[in-house]
Amino acid sequence: MNYSSAVSIYDAAIVGAGPAGTIAARDLARAGARVAMIDGSHPREKSCGGGVTARALELLGREAPCPDGCAIRSATFETDGNRAHVTISSADALMVFPRASFDAALLRQAVAAGADLVAARARAIDRSDGSWTIDSTSGPLRARWLLGADGPSGIVRKRVFRPFDRDQLSIAAGAFVDGVVSSEVVVRFVDDPRGYLWSFPRPDHLAVGTCAQATETSTAALHHVTDRWLRTYGPAADRPRRRYAWPIPSLSAQALDREKPGGANWMLLGDAAGLVDPITREGIFFAMRSGTLAASALRGHDPARVYAASIRDEVHAELRRATELKAAFFRPRFTRLLIEALNQSAAIRAVMIDLIAGRQAYAGLKRRLLGTLEFGLMMKLVRSQRHRLVEADQA
Repeated sequence: MNYSSAVSIYDAAIVGAGPAGTIAARDLARAGARVAMIDGSHPREKSCGGGVTARALELLGREAPCPDGCAIRSATFETDGNRAHVTISSADALMVFPRASFDAALLRQAVAAGADLVAARARAIDRSDGSWTIDSTSGPLRARWLLGADGPSGIVRKRVFRPFDRDQLSIAAGAFVDGVVSSEVVVRFVDDPRGYLWSFPRPDHLAVGTCAQATETSTAALHHVTDRWLRTYGPAADRPRRRYAWPIPSLSAQALDREKPGGANWMLLGDAAGLVDPITREGIFFAMRSGTLAASALRGHDPARVYAASIRDEVHAELRRATELKAAFFRPRFTRLLIEALNQSAAIRAVMIDLIAGRQAYAGLKRRLLGTLEFGLMMKLVRSQRHRLVEADQA
């Protein structure tokens, strides 16, 4: 691509204006950087549960993201024939937002801080003379740094690193169910394919879907699981549905080790960097956190190295612990024992609430569970998980 030198140069061009991109843009602009966000999709609703954990909200400080969130008051966990109900008394443990509203609020913060929104789609990216040129549907722009916050299938990852393989992705498929008001989250563990179904309330509809590893299922199979559950869920009966499906990064420990979060004047953020919990598939917190880490690194020396080290030391470390638990987590024996423990122990229910809120990291989870004094229940869970891991090692 050959463009005139008259094209203005930004300090950073961020492709994608979701939570990762807008947080990075906001923080960089507040520090005095000239920033462009390239995203032609706003306003839009995203195929997403929309759950925002307490620790994600803490990244916003006193800045309320948007007024139309739903505070979750209870969570129901199900398997075939088993159910546990957990009351959530902390109002900020988990909020659910329409992504159109949540992302728009973050976008307003970034623009108010001084970042430019280029309402266009990035079509091609080239690097020359120490800067990046991004060809968009509204024309070209140049920047010294390129930040990819455009999701798992975005153009930036493909340009600077490599696409995700199928075994590094999960599939989520479900529907928005209109006309339902609720404050309850439902999580149903699914045996075939191994994964889970969720129902998250929005102000005027439910976001319901099923998620499993892409190598173990198909979009059609997941829609079938979701539709079958919706036929039994009273609040959703006879309500209009709008189907959706999308890929979610779900990396193994080995895949995390092969990741490259940053390089020669580029960084990958959020889903584009594979920063998603492989158990819950929650990615909003990690997207926002990667945005703050990227902006912080760009204000110092050797930004790509500092950013990559921060991602590995903080985010990858947590995701690796999740991968260690994932092998056993969706096994029927473990999920049945988990629901039994939730029904019998208030202390274990408190641990689960903190997991939902993101306040309980995977590091130290077993120690805290064993510290609940519910030794019989917890030893069953730990033995169940250990037995499954031994089976996996022997396979």
